[in-house]
Amino acid sequence: MDIGSVLTRAWNITWKYKVLWLLGILAGCSASGRGSGGQFPSGFQGYDFGSGDFQPPGGRVPPPEGMQQFIDRLSEGAWIPIVIGVILLLIFVSLVFLVLGVLGQAGLIAAFGRADDGHEITLGEAFRLGGEHFWRLLGIRITVWVAGLIIGVVAAVAIVLLAIGTLGIGLICLIPLLCLLIPIGIAVDAYIVLTMVAAIEGGAGVFEAFGKSWVFVQKNLGSVLVMALILVVGGGIVSAILFLPLAAVVVPAMVGAITQNDTALVSGLAISGLCLVIAIPVVIVLSGILTTFTTGVWTLTYRRLTGKPGAAALASAAAKA
Repeated sequence: MDIGSVLTRAWNITWKYKVLWLLGILAGCSASGRGSGGQFPSGFQGYDFGSGDFQPPGGRVPPPEGMQQFIDRLSEGAWIPIVIGVILLLIFVSLVFLVLGVLGQAGLIAAFGRADDGHEITLGEAFRLGGEHFWRLLGIRITVWVAGLIIGVVAAVAIVLLAIGTLGIGLICLIPLLCLLIPIGIAVDAYIVLTMVAAIEGGAGVFEAFGKSWVFVQKNLGSVLVMALILVVGGGIVSAILFLPLAAVVVPAMVGAITQNDTALVSGLAISGLCLVIAIPVVIVLSGILTTFTTGVWTLTYRRLTGKPGAAALASAAAKA
């Protein structure tokens, strides 16, 4: 497989069909195994916010009467329906994100296959293609979630038993194993994506897709590892660049807090809030482009290694002939 041509073709399709960026944004709603994560910028750890930093010059101001009544009601047990409501809201939002993520991922994979074959792609067609394969990809996501839950519970029980049996000393032996979680996570992520591609490109069912992608990875292990490494390194660099605007947002607020001046603090918070409003949409769009491209790369990788050269390769071969 010509890795360079796959990357180039994936980017050409990503740039030509910008409507796919919306699907990339949707796919990011519940995309698993993207390796995303982070911490607060180190600047937050370099300053200790004391209780007096944000107090007005006149001293501590008591809460408003309505707020005090609200606090008193919470202490009487009224917090229970609030907690239940928050939990139900989080479940609902999670389900919405799951549906949008699966629809976006299915539409991306199917649309890239169509575009690679030389067909024009519209947003409506991309959503239609995503809807056709929605239930299979949802089944794959649910299967992965259930398997992850079972593995997590078993691992947690094993760790607890190990800690009890060795009085905590055995936990030290787990440190080298923790270092393996990163490459294992990368491999699992690639396998899941290829499983979804196999379900769409090969028309396989949920469990058949897992089997097909496993056989595919075994036969093409070298190419899959190289492509995964390229995407991880390149995606890590791009993700770091995308994080910079969000990290810079907190600078005005930090400066205002450090000066311990009310006016500077309010101004810093206002500037940070304005910058955050501007930065978030930009980062979301750029993340959607990155998701679109990486999904396209895995789709074209699967197609090339299963004997589907694409319209561009066929046209080039015909021109040479």
